[in-house]
Amino acid sequence: MTLLLPLCLVPAAAVAQTQPPGAPIAALSGDWNGDDAADAVLLLRAADGMADLVLYQGAPEDGLHPLITLPASVSAGPLAGSAPTLEARSDTSFAIVTQQTGFGRTPWTQVVTVAFRNGTYMVAGFDYDFYDRLDLSHYGGCSVNLLTGRFTLTLGPGDEAPEVHRAGPVGEAAFPLAALTDGYWPPACDALMR
Repeated sequence: MTLLLPLCLVPAAAVAQTQPPGAPIAALSGDWNGDDAADAVLLLRAADGMADLVLYQGAPEDGLHPLITLPASVSAGPLAGSAPTLEARSDTSFAIVTQQTGFGRTPWTQVVTVAFRNGTYMVAGFDYDFYDRLDLSHYGGCSVNLLTGRFTLTLGPGDEAPEVHRAGPVGEAAFPLAALTDGYWPPACDALMR
């Protein structure tokens, strides 16, 4: 029986190895700028648990051209439940989804929405949700619409304390995707981390 254990671990170890830098993690295509040529966004494996985001603009004559490259701008852990994804949101927007849901006490999901507005790709929204696997009264969510300048926040502070609700204006607006960095966090969501 002890001989089977090493044999069983070999395939698991092979799966756990991370992809080399530059390997694609996720891809999405859509005509977000409305010019009748498909655009694309890719997340490519970078060093140190990060991913590069590359946005391509489509041209009917000769295909895709890199428009925006954001090196090491997206968290991309090597374990199950920590790989980033891309999601279509509308005809003019998509979302960058990062998460840590596979392990730990407090799984979380973060969504950054990117929309094509006024001739440029803008960071238009931010959503963050978490829960506590041991204290079910400890959870939270924050949604920030940078186009309207409004947010909503719900927080279950834990230990059976009453739920907190907040809503109102945010002190920031949508900003160009080219300015997005790893760790972007709207101050309106700060109560989730206290």
